[in-house]
Amino acid sequence: GSLFLPELFYTNRSTTDSADLQYTIMGLYQNGFKCYNQEKQFGGKRKMNFLMKSIGRGILPESDFFSKAWEYLKDFAVHSGLRIIAAILIVIIGIPLARKLIKAYEKSKAFNRVNKDIQGISKWVVKYLLYLAVIALVIVVLGIPTASIATLISSVTLAIGLALQGSLTNIAGGIMLLAYKPFHVGDYIEASGNSGTVEDIGAFYTTLKTVDNRRIVVPNGTLSNANIVNFSSYETRRVDITVSASASCDSEKVKEIIRNVIDCEGLAMKEPEPFVRLNDCTDGKLNYTVRVWCKTEDYFTLYNDLQEDLRTAFVEHDIAPALNTMRITK
Repeated sequence: GSLFLPELFYTNRSTTDSADLQYTIMGLYQNGFKCYNQEKQFGGKRKMNFLMKSIGRGILPESDFFSKAWEYLKDFAVHSGLRIIAAILIVIIGIPLARKLIKAYEKSKAFNRVNKDIQGISKWVVKYLLYLAVIALVIVVLGIPTASIATLISSVTLAIGLALQGSLTNIAGGIMLLAYKPFHVGDYIEASGNSGTVEDIGAFYTTLKTVDNRRIVVPNGTLSNANIVNFSSYETRRVDITVSASASCDSEKVKEIIRNVIDCEGLAMKEPEPFVRLNDCTDGKLNYTVRVWCKTEDYFTLYNDLQEDLRTAFVEHDIAPALNTMRITK
């Protein structure tokens, strides 16, 4: 038996011009599949051309169908097509332009006037503001309703917030670090088992550079809750050294030699006065505590210079080194 289309699509050629193209195509599509399934069930060998068969029945004139389809394609090309092309051009031009503007901002005087502690965050904010501007321009060109975009942004923000709770903790930690300023860019700190010079305080992470030229990235959330030792907070630091000599040596002579070495050190400060005292007399050796003040940036240099120069002076003055001894009794 033959399968007929719904009455909505059985129109003559005179009335087809007023029929809606969209509903007509939907009817042809649905009934075409019914015809195909029927022929497949009864083992028919003909190949179905659903659209042309329906046109042949007089449902829609061939010339009218193609003319309406052409009109639809032209309307899409003129309106939606041009919008899509314009949006693609905005993305292609906008993203590289945003990157160039970010690099120009880094080299500008305004960026150099910003506090070094917040330069990393300010760069991050400018970067994403420019990217958001490009996205907003694309949305305007495409003609997407702002109400739908606001709903979508709210949903996406909530989902991202739930998925990135750790990252939000890092942002909060970064804000705390900038607010209370336990350290600044360029300071040498020790925190969370890591030590180094602060290179950058970002929105999520703080970057440290170690003395052996390694880079350590510490999450701001972890850093804000850790004990932080800032070795660069003050302009001066004290070098503490323990010097050992044999118990047979004259302690006054040893102290005089140590003071002479300190006086010859150009990085050692005269005020506060250096401290040299005998601290321990156990295990057959004499331990002397040496405390010398210097500028913070000269700490490691002076520490190493004192170690080398004291060793050389002890050898020149025949100061016997301290040896570990062990007494064995029956």
